Formats: sequence, structure tokens, C-alpha cells
Amino acid sequence: MPVVGLNGFSKVYQMTGWRLGYLYFKGEGDQLDELKRSVEKECRIRICANTPVQIAGAAALDGPQDFVDDIVDKLKQRRDFAWKRLNEIEGISTTKPEGAFYIFPRIHDVGSRWKTDMNFVVKLLEETGVLTVNGSGFDPIYGEGHARMVFLPPMEELDEAFNAIERFMSNKQDN
Repeated sequence: MPVVGLNGFSKVYQMTGWRLGYLYFKGEGDQLDELKRSVEKECRIRICANTPVQIAGAAALDGPQDFVDDIVDKLKQRRDFAWKRLNEIEGISTTKPEGAFYIFPRIHDVGSRWKTDMNFVVKLLEETGVLTVNGSGFDPIYGEGHARMVFLPPMEELDEAFNAIERFMSNKQDN
């Protein structure tokens, strides 16, 4: 059975924002060969990461991989901490991410206390300095009333940010 795989460098190699990924094919057959030719053709005309990023990606793949387990462990700790802390804050609930380095909590008072999720994230930034992204920016239906928060920073910074969010949420003045 043919297999087509896609992967990127953001998580394992901490190359977020570099916009570098790769595609691989396993198997044989006319359909897979045609797909390979089509993808290669498209890549030649539409997609091209800059040369230094491509060289860095090759070096990452060819280099030692012993650091990966440590990174995965740190990200799991930060994910679990973010999930626990956000669910402890009144007015916020979230599910545990399984494959991302961000979390997408629901802000329950959007629509009443804050007109929109954009209003929430702007007020949060103005009053606490904590930067998040409005969920409706990712999807106007399913993201509405949510905020996207990364959990990549060190635990101390995450703790400080979640404490600030908790203070912000407990301030019942009109926002």
C-alpha cells in the first residue's frame, strides 16, 4: 500500500516560523508515480524555502537526534501545566492538546463580558502584557470565543502569564 507522509521542523527542531517541511513517498505504482511527478512539478514553480533554511533543515536531519526525547518531555510538562492552570481559572476551559505546542481555551464570557474574542485578547494584552491570539482568526465559527496560547516559554514565564490571566479574569469590572 502506498504511503505519503508530510512532516515539518517546527516542533522537533524548534524551527518555528522557518516554514520548512518535507514530504516522502513509500511504495510503488502508477498512481504514486504520477503523484510524485505532480508534486515535484508544483514544487518547482510554487514552493521554495530560502537556501539557508534548506541547509539548516538538512543539517538538522543529518545531525544527532539524542536531544529529541528531552524536548518532547519538556513540551509535555509545559502542555500539562498549561492545561491544568487554564482549567483552574474561572471562566476558562480547555482540552489537552495532543500534537501542538499551543492550547486553545474557551473564554466563557465572550459575548457578554467581552463582545468578541478579539476584544478579549486586546484587553488582556493592554491590562496584563500577556499576548494571545483570537480564536476567530483561525476559524470564524469554531474559533469564536477562544484564544490561542503557546506553551513554549519556560515554566516560570508560563506561570507568570497564567497568574496574570487569572487576575485579569477575576477582575469583574467591565472590559
